[in-house]
Amino acid sequence: MPIAFAIKVAVGFYFLYIYTEVYGKGTLSADAGAFMAESKVLNEVFYNNPIDYFRLLSGIGYNQDLILQYLSETSHWDAGAQAIISDNRNIIRVHSLIHFISFGNTEIHVIIMNFISLLGMKQLYLALKNRTSLKSTYLFLILLLFPSLLFWTSSILKEPLMFLGFAFVVRAFVGGLNLRKQIVFSILGLTLLILFKPYVLISMLPVFLFIGIYRLLPNFKIIGATLGTLLLLCITTLIFNDTRDKIVHLFSRKQFDFKNVGKGGIHANSDSCFYFFKPSQIESLSITGDSVELIKPIHASILQHGAMTEPKPVYLEPTGKKWHIYFINTKSDGYIELTMINDSFGQMIRNIPEALINTLFRPFPTDPGSWLKYPIMIESLLLYIFIVFAIVRRKKITHEKQVILISLLIFILTLSLFIGWVTPVIGAIVRYRIPVTLSLLILGLIILDTSKKKLS
Repeated sequence: MPIAFAIKVAVGFYFLYIYTEVYGKGTLSADAGAFMAESKVLNEVFYNNPIDYFRLLSGIGYNQDLILQYLSETSHWDAGAQAIISDNRNIIRVHSLIHFISFGNTEIHVIIMNFISLLGMKQLYLALKNRTSLKSTYLFLILLLFPSLLFWTSSILKEPLMFLGFAFVVRAFVGGLNLRKQIVFSILGLTLLILFKPYVLISMLPVFLFIGIYRLLPNFKIIGATLGTLLLLCITTLIFNDTRDKIVHLFSRKQFDFKNVGKGGIHANSDSCFYFFKPSQIESLSITGDSVELIKPIHASILQHGAMTEPKPVYLEPTGKKWHIYFINTKSDGYIELTMINDSFGQMIRNIPEALINTLFRPFPTDPGSWLKYPIMIESLLLYIFIVFAIVRRKKITHEKQVILISLLIFILTLSLFIGWVTPVIGAIVRYRIPVTLSLLILGLIILDTSKKKLS
């Protein structure tokens, strides 16, 4: 464990190097930089007014006036009405607490977050050690050194806390614990997932449905539970039209917003709304510091911050008024085109193959992106080779393990669809699919039979 901790911390420092020197040109950039900067702003509220700080920290008793007073210059704190729960806000809260002992030293944040993710790795190891025929040492090394898992769970983003929550849930369901410990681990895991990666928890709901039906059926449990889960999901989709349309609109809007971020552009804050300008329109703007004003007439879009209403076209003319730049970004290196959902349930269904291919198999050699895509391509290729090898060298699958494997497959497909439907940036896909990659790895480890031949 000490050696594993040292390795993870070293990779955490490498993460800082990538996000500072490769992406940030000397400054910690992207989400990592925003979380550190905004958590520092939140931490400083304590020294101005401790009561207001604890209101912002706990979410109890705070209001929009507090945000305007202390956090008006932040961009990641408020996700608006689209968010099921603001996981950005929660990770900022965690880092604001760490600032009390780090005094702005980012390396201290890396060390603490790696300790958290190491706890998750240990829980995952304990859950799987009796479910696989691999030697304990090999299992530990695979969980520790799997490249993308090691990189992202060694970061200062949400992944270390998500990983701990995921590991608690796996330990609760397959770790052979007694009922009391199952309840405790389930509560801990689900709480962490709700707070830091709610979409991962939502992807588990079909799995919970499958397990619930399985336990209720007297006979033909696996086939009945699988068909029952599909049937219930289809019936629910057809009957509850309003709810279905709201969900489709949510995915459609998320896809729209993510596409705008991926293609680059400017979001300018204009009192009650945002003006969105495409990268091709920047020549019609004058940017000074964190402000922007028009120098030519322009067709822009009006966005309500985080709201679910459709963007509205607007024609703007120069007036000399300056707007605060809420978000500005150039086109992402790994941007790929998606088929737009456009609030169509039918189109969303037709996008299923595209979504699964994007999540499970990209990046391709022809995809855009930096040299960092090549290690990911090699990792994905080796992972699928391992899964094929495990299937060929599979052990006899018991009834209990069949339930585990089907649960993993349901989770993999569900989360892959969620990610693939809305994410047009290769780097973001690679990061978001960590639970998918981990589940594929677990699936291979469970079915592999090492007794047929000694494995080096």
